[in-house]
Amino acid sequence: MQRIHALFQEEASAPLVELERGLRAWTRSHLQETDIVKVTTLATRAREDFSVLVVIGIGGSDLSARVFHDSFNHPYHNLLSVEERGGAPEVYFTGDTFDPRKLVGLIEMLKTRNLLQKTLFNVISKSGTTTETMATLMIIREVLGDENWRQHVLATTGLTAESVLFRMHEQSSFYGDTLLPVPDGVGGRFSAFSPVGLFFLAMTAGKNETPKTRVRAALDGVKQAHEAFFLSCEHQDNVAYQLARWIHLAEEVENTKHPSKNTIVFYNYADNSCLGEWFVQLCTESIQERGTGPNVINARGPTSNHSILNGIIAGPRDKVVLFIHWQELGPDLALPRDTQMDRKLTDFEGLSMTHLQTASYRGTALDFSEKGVSNATLTLPKRDIQSVCQLMRVLMDTIAVKGRLQDLHLDTDGGNELTYLQDGVEGYKRNFRSFALAPIADSK
Repeated sequence: MQRIHALFQEEASAPLVELERGLRAWTRSHLQETDIVKVTTLATRAREDFSVLVVIGIGGSDLSARVFHDSFNHPYHNLLSVEERGGAPEVYFTGDTFDPRKLVGLIEMLKTRNLLQKTLFNVISKSGTTTETMATLMIIREVLGDENWRQHVLATTGLTAESVLFRMHEQSSFYGDTLLPVPDGVGGRFSAFSPVGLFFLAMTAGKNETPKTRVRAALDGVKQAHEAFFLSCEHQDNVAYQLARWIHLAEEVENTKHPSKNTIVFYNYADNSCLGEWFVQLCTESIQERGTGPNVINARGPTSNHSILNGIIAGPRDKVVLFIHWQELGPDLALPRDTQMDRKLTDFEGLSMTHLQTASYRGTALDFSEKGVSNATLTLPKRDIQSVCQLMRVLMDTIAVKGRLQDLHLDTDGGNELTYLQDGVEGYKRNFRSFALAPIADSK
């Protein structure tokens, strides 16, 4: 751990140009003031120009926005009036599948409500060649028409000629006469606090918020996690190292009495599923390399108590459970009194929903402990922007440390650090292209 900590310390002071091979440039996102100002300025303008925001992306390109929408925006955001939303646009997601059903429905809805010309499409792809994403953009271009389609598209991409979106912008500019950057050295799953995620966060600022205050709240949380990460790796506040060590030791143990725990159950004890989806990608795409690395199951408490809990306790003992516990969930409700219902129910009269949620978490964690299921808990004070973003950065750091515990930074083939790559997807991409183009080739 000391050796790994020293490596990260060394990189913390290295020039960004030296980190472009996928090392630690993503940890600097909250320090890139030029990008932050560009995001908040552009979002403030776009909120005036558009009534709808459509995010076009897949994987790391849109998962952070989905987490932010699921965690911070009103659960019925699109059903509220623009005044009730605090000036924020309606929000929709696409570009993550070739299944046309939702895209057809989205286009029909926007046309029927006369919103198509009031919609901004934020297309996110570092290379500009992500097929699912760019196929959607091609459809949107046709729907908007050749004359003005670019003024309805904001591109978030790499700022080099290697990006197709960059080259398109050079020919004729997209909305705002600018591009939002995916910074060098920042892969999709580590991009939440670059313009990839921050533009969405700024665009959807609600009542008593502005794009700037929202972004600053997020970066305050990131800053807290960043500072903790560079404390001693043994310090109690350096959660990333402690958590990485726990996951690594659980996976490494392998004997008949204590078999290897090669699955993490990410048990977010709240009614949010996108955070777990984001962690699944962060973990499995980063540290499942060279035949090792844990799987991740996305769970949601207490919903998952009624679906997978029995398998955790009574099934194969190959799992560790990571609970995410929120002390405050936001506005609360209390069960009414004097309901005249069954005694099994009236015992709970007067208790708050948050209290019951916490009791459910505590009961589940205790049950796992009593049954010999290894579990740990990350407790956060509030489910708010600062706390969620602090948690996300801690989890990024955890996976970065775990990758180095697996020696994924020791790569003799090109000098790239495997934690930040995803070479495993190249096979499906080749096969997809072959099958997609085969009917065209056969018909000639």
